[in-house]
Amino acid sequence: MKQLEYENKKISSLTGEFIDSKSENDFYNYMLKESVQHFRINLLAFSLLFLLLFVPDYFLITDQARLGIIFLIRILFVFLSIFYFIRIQYMSQYLYVFSTIYELTGTILFWGLLSFYEEPDVVIQQQGLIVYILVIFFIIPNRFITKISISLILTIGFFFIAFLRDLLTISSYSWGLLVFSIAITIFCAMTTRRINRLQRVQFQNNQILTKISTIDSLTGSLNRMKYDEVLEKEITRAQRYNHTLSGIMFDLDNFKEINDKHGHLEGDKALKKVASLIENYIRENDQLFRWGGEEFIILLPNTDLESAINLTRRIHKLIKNTDFSPVKKLTCSFGVTSLQEDDTAVSFTNRLDELQYQAKKKGKDCIVDDSADKNLSLFEIDKNKDKI
Repeated sequence: MKQLEYENKKISSLTGEFIDSKSENDFYNYMLKESVQHFRINLLAFSLLFLLLFVPDYFLITDQARLGIIFLIRILFVFLSIFYFIRIQYMSQYLYVFSTIYELTGTILFWGLLSFYEEPDVVIQQQGLIVYILVIFFIIPNRFITKISISLILTIGFFFIAFLRDLLTISSYSWGLLVFSIAITIFCAMTTRRINRLQRVQFQNNQILTKISTIDSLTGSLNRMKYDEVLEKEITRAQRYNHTLSGIMFDLDNFKEINDKHGHLEGDKALKKVASLIENYIRENDQLFRWGGEEFIILLPNTDLESAINLTRRIHKLIKNTDFSPVKKLTCSFGVTSLQEDDTAVSFTNRLDELQYQAKKKGKDCIVDDSADKNLSLFEIDKNKDKI
């Protein structure tokens, strides 16, 4: 719970958005995946409703030139909405840019309607203004500051045009409409800020809970459940694109004796140190998993068997040369394999487990792989250490 509270402090109290740009970008990607279709459908519905309002325009406006211009404005807004609808599907990374362009263009078109109506009812037009403000805040996805800025620009421009056309006068009634419109913007901003915060709190809490469910609490490595998930994806990718995939399973030798002689706390320290050593040694796209107890698995995408064996040799040497005091000597037994044509996640893992078991049977502190004639004993590793 303390961790959750600490993470929530990264959310701005002013905007309800993450202060850290990376966290905000992570939320943005999550939001795209979860909500883009919802935004697109609502936006299309709003634009079609905007077009249908031409029906009363047709009966109320007698000047054909004005009617034609107003119809053109409504059609342009629909085309703009369709363009936005299509582009955010294929260029979703520019969603906020498209949203800003869409809102600003829509604002200009909205001002155009007010300018070309013959005798517009300012109250009805103000209701349209309020609807557009609601759309900006609650339908079109954009940054908080941008929403407020465009809403204020829209409102100020609306009242400026209204005064120029003598639709409003310097009276308490006119000021009342202006104050009411600004109050709506403030209310929407406060509500949006609250929604922003709640969405990001939920997003971040989900991230933390996901991390808790996939990370081993002792070593900080990925856990067995995550291994099953990642392995399925890596096998699918390797088979689809004809890539190589290798794995290393290793077990800390005589770990029970370490616990019995030095205590479980020292045993835990040894596990954490081994995990840390390997995490810092392997490549960024390689992944370390705690399989259970003192057993670990390393998944190596785009790695053939020979490269995996060479890496295993280096890891074997790294662990042997590391000081684990008060544990005097810490060794591991390794099994190494690569993905075969008819492999499944189960067969791949079972083979790793069997190879690692063979290494234990051979006297521990050695590497066994599944090549035809390359089962490496500790003696062979030591003999070839100058090549490592």
